Amino acid sequence: MIPESTETILITGGTGFAGRHLIKALEKPGRVIHVIDRTRIAARGEYWADAGMQLHMMDLTHPEGLRELVGRIRPTRVFHLAGRANVKHSWHGESETYTANVIGAVNLLCALRDTDCEADTLIVSSGEVYGWVSEDDQPIDETRMPSPRSPYAASKYCQEIACLQIARSLKGKVVVVRPFNHIGPGQRLGFVTADFANQVARIENGRQLPVIRVGNLESRRDFTDVRDTVAGYIEALACGQPGDVINVCSGHAFRIQDFLDYFLEKSRCRITVEVDPNRFRPADVPLLTGNPARLERISGWAARRSITDTLDEILDYWRFHVDDTDTTDE
Repeated sequence: MIPESTETILITGGTGFAGRHLIKALEKPGRVIHVIDRTRIAARGEYWADAGMQLHMMDLTHPEGLRELVGRIRPTRVFHLAGRANVKHSWHGESETYTANVIGAVNLLCALRDTDCEADTLIVSSGEVYGWVSEDDQPIDETRMPSPRSPYAASKYCQEIACLQIARSLKGKVVVVRPFNHIGPGQRLGFVTADFANQVARIENGRQLPVIRVGNLESRRDFTDVRDTVAGYIEALACGQPGDVINVCSGHAFRIQDFLDYFLEKSRCRITVEVDPNRFRPADVPLLTGNPARLERISGWAARRSITDTLDEILDYWRFHVDDTDTTDE
């Protein structure tokens, strides 16, 4: 029997990259975490909790049983991470991207509304919604009008609008976060640092010719360690006001070329670099840097982990998982 005082947390997309790290950050005696995801496959052992955890296999775009689950467990906090997260892939599956990112979130909030649940809810959007912003106007703060440049970014902005509209009829507050790029050990292929590190590891192990294929190396992006990012999620929900939109980012831009150079320096063998046109996005933003001042001001949060330490961990992860070639979205 679970004590009545036990806190209940619901996480959607909890077996994904950020979700697994969020679970580890939230684990605590006397706390029960319910996870909604479409599959168990992503729940790798080194990131998955052993106790106080219940996994519910469910597709939020077809929410049979969602209202019953929410009404039964009565969560006090909800973290909505589920959806399609790959910008490049969104160009080849626009309708699926909109369905996953907008309809999934709407179904979740409607379930909270229809069961009179008082949970406070965090909706994870993306810094990609800002689109192209001149360098003189960066880092970007939350007052900047979004101008999405990809189906993924547009779907996330639609998600924000829909969720903040439904939030007016909920008993708990809804806070939206706009995370910028977050990286770390356990991220799947299809994301730049995972792709670089995986190729280095495969070359070192003799599973790939000593050639790394790359896309646009001149883009500059705001990167944060995923463990800092999920700590930001927790603080944003705790300290944000109803309807707040909050950046989660480092405030510093890193050039993709510099990440590649770092991995090449750490490699145990000589590697040639080849540009692959298929790895370019149809529309790319040359610079995207966020301003974390709002989250820092309301909570004291800051990105604390060294990016070079994070890159070392990513490379070590792929050296250990050298045969892992999973390229599906989170």
